[in-house]
Amino acid sequence: MLSATMLPGDQVVFDRLDLAEALGIWRHARGRVIGIHGQAGRATIDVQFDGHETLQSYLPDLFRRIP
Repeated sequence: MLSATMLPGDQVVFDRLDLAEALGIWRHARGRVIGIHGQAGRATIDVQFDGHETLQSYLPDLFRRIP
């Protein structure tokens, strides 16, 4: 469930390092969840990384929350 694991403002890193590299973002760069869209099970998130445009509507499974 997305709502139980990520909330707006949470800090995240890529769980899929190949995706980070494909997007040209440092593989261990920390981003912030700035938006959540949809419902649990079908939700997407918007993530902002310093120096990069906002990544909009990405699946939460591509990231992991930093406690």
